[in-house]
Amino acid sequence: MRHFAFNSLHDAGWLAMLVLTTIACVVCIGLLSRYERKLVQRRLGWTLMALRLAVVATVFLTLLEPVLTWTINRENTGRVLISIDLSDSMSTVDKQADKSERLRWLRAMNMIGNETVDARLDRWQEAFDNDREPEWVDGDETNNIGEREELASARRQQLEEMMRAVEQTSRKEMAQRLINNGPTALRKQLEEVALVELQVFAGKSAVTDEATLPELVLDPDSSLQTGTSNLLAGLTSLSGDDASAPLAGIVLFTDGRDNAALDAKRLLSQVRNLPVPVYPVMIGSQQRPRDLAIGELNFPEMIYENDTAVLTAHVRTHGFDGQEVTVILEPVDDPQLSQTQTLVATDRSMDVEFELDATQLGRRHFVVRVEPQAGETREDNNEKGFAINVIDDDTRALLLYGEATWEFRFLDNALSRDPRVEVDTVVFEQPYLGVLPETFFPRTLVLPEDNEDVTQSPFVDYDAVIVGDIAPDNLSGRAWALLDRFVRDEGGTLVLTAGKHSFPRKHEFQILKQLLPIDRLRQIEASVQQEQGPPSIRGFHLTLTPEGDRQQFLQFDADREANEHIWDGLPGHSWGLSGVAKPTATVFASLRDETGQGGLDFERRNAVIVHQHAGAGQVLWMGVDSTWRWRYRVGDQYHHRFWGQIARWAAKFRASAGNEHVRFGPEKTEIELGEDALLRASWNQRFLNEFSDMQARAEFFPLNTGDAAEPILIIELDPTETRSFVHEGIATGLPAGEYRVELHVENADLGDEPVSAELIVIERATTELAELAADRDLLQQIADATGGRLFFPDEVDEIPSLFAEVTEHETSHEEIALWDHWLVLLLCFGLLTTEWVLRKLNGLP
Repeated sequence: MRHFAFNSLHDAGWLAMLVLTTIACVVCIGLLSRYERKLVQRRLGWTLMALRLAVVATVFLTLLEPVLTWTINRENTGRVLISIDLSDSMSTVDKQADKSERLRWLRAMNMIGNETVDARLDRWQEAFDNDREPEWVDGDETNNIGEREELASARRQQLEEMMRAVEQTSRKEMAQRLINNGPTALRKQLEEVALVELQVFAGKSAVTDEATLPELVLDPDSSLQTGTSNLLAGLTSLSGDDASAPLAGIVLFTDGRDNAALDAKRLLSQVRNLPVPVYPVMIGSQQRPRDLAIGELNFPEMIYENDTAVLTAHVRTHGFDGQEVTVILEPVDDPQLSQTQTLVATDRSMDVEFELDATQLGRRHFVVRVEPQAGETREDNNEKGFAINVIDDDTRALLLYGEATWEFRFLDNALSRDPRVEVDTVVFEQPYLGVLPETFFPRTLVLPEDNEDVTQSPFVDYDAVIVGDIAPDNLSGRAWALLDRFVRDEGGTLVLTAGKHSFPRKHEFQILKQLLPIDRLRQIEASVQQEQGPPSIRGFHLTLTPEGDRQQFLQFDADREANEHIWDGLPGHSWGLSGVAKPTATVFASLRDETGQGGLDFERRNAVIVHQHAGAGQVLWMGVDSTWRWRYRVGDQYHHRFWGQIARWAAKFRASAGNEHVRFGPEKTEIELGEDALLRASWNQRFLNEFSDMQARAEFFPLNTGDAAEPILIIELDPTETRSFVHEGIATGLPAGEYRVELHVENADLGDEPVSAELIVIERATTELAELAADRDLLQQIADATGGRLFFPDEVDEIPSLFAEVTEHETSHEEIALWDHWLVLLLCFGLLTTEWVLRKLNGLP
């Protein structure tokens, strides 16, 4: 409803002055009109007086400050996200479930119960929950002993038959029935009080609806990556801020298994940032099933020919305690070389080790499996495949240091003693008495006259260049330009380590600032209190992030928990440089959080070991210069292994093809299913100048097909915005497998020999089916962290009442100030102009 109001009516003094002034104006206008009637016609005189009175009235009303006001009633209906887990573990049929769980499921799916028997079922449920036999017959039903026994037997038998029937329902089918089926379906109840959004998830998530949900449950789309359980994907609405209604809460149907976050602490730290409560519905049994499964596999991704390498397979053996279990390692290309071990199973799990055959060069595929046993819950988790690369090349590394520090001496010693690493060194500042013809270590780095001549670069033959504490005078801008090319165009690995004296804080080279994966460096020094005690606890310590935990070169033990324990026990450091990781960088290790808060934000603000891709290569920042301390009481065990693994990691990374015109290959030679593949071609500038209209493309072929095969995918390579000599393209949606990627050009001559590289797409190595029991503890923590509540399937009917108040009624008052509107000013000018024109036309002053 709209109405006028005058703001100045509330000010009596102002109103009185306006009235008096207006009266005075009207009197003056009347006297003037009386005089003018003697000079003009009567009609004109009245017209002039009316115009003048209109001006006075307009000004009077304007000074009263009139406003037009109205009321708007708004209704904001909240939105509820129902998220359904479709990962592989949700296809489990819980034959191991106890009677308490089965009865809950029967009642939840309306397979048993009504108003007449619900009270009796409540008593049975309470008895099963407390591991008691229920009272099958109520006391007031019959006093005849025979009839009671017969009735009890019939009810027990009927319930057991129904419980056997529910054994045929998988977890995801149960979730679908609770959401969609029947008159009490959760979705229908929620739609009465809120807007409902349906979403499915596994490793990835997707929006769905009532019609397509049954199809997805039956056959999930491969884009969901069902081999992974990522609860965060299910807790993130794909509508985001673009949705028409605010999100009021999330109902999460899942078994609580999560293998994407790696640890519950990290998952919960992100869950706490959710703006709405989460209401998990636990689907599945908490009882561990009788099942054999292959869990985590730990193996080197790359080994040298004839090296000794070991596979450690974690085998889950729950329910087979004391029984013999046969584990087999089989090379796919030569099953006759299979290895078999028969072991007595423990109650939970055991580790089995096999020596890997490294006598044949190339990529070797293996399958490790445990022989199925009678009574297993499922057999599709009894085997797991993996592959290793067997190479015959040595790794070449170059050390650049300003002085022969403790870190340099132990590092040089570690790499020099590694039979598979060739190490060269340059130490720019070292004492020289002139007795020997030259210093012990080379002290100059020879740079080519032409930086564009890649073949003359001092870094061209190395897989890794490690830069220590070096002064700006020793490593010039030209050297950094060559290092930049070594990384970005040649696919090299650059390791930058913090130095107390100069590096990198005294270096002002812009190229170095771009290569560094870290910003806002700050010095870290152990406090007086931290310097107390033995070396094992002295100083500040580092903690691996979940991303670092995945890196092979940071593994000191095959078992993840054992590796974390080793890192926690490594001797600390007295000095270092920490900082904030760049947005494109990945933190592998950070300062240990002594407050216990941790989380992603803390890791990125206190980064110490940081990785960043740069062009075709990679850069690793090491914020400490005292890894030699890790030798305390263990000698070479951790220090040598750490740097040896970095050298091998660098050699594995630098796997691109090319000729004198181009270097070509994928950014990463091995990616996980669902990950995009970035293809990059770095051209010689002279070649580009000669063929300025050249067009490049990458063609994908299955690895072992002949030249006559048709490409399965063609990706155009386009120049990047910042560097015209680098052409890139992205391939998406590649299925798992091994590919040969060939570089082809038009309007140019690339030579007779084809330029190709290999790309491997692997299934993500997860423990999705290794642990099948529902995780009630994690779901309870998620509910507590967000202010929600954990529900069992038979409690789903209580969820809609939580959203009864999500529709908000809002009343707002809006107004338009008419007194300062431009039309008022236009009206006044119009009236005054008309009055002036009439006066002048009739000869009035």
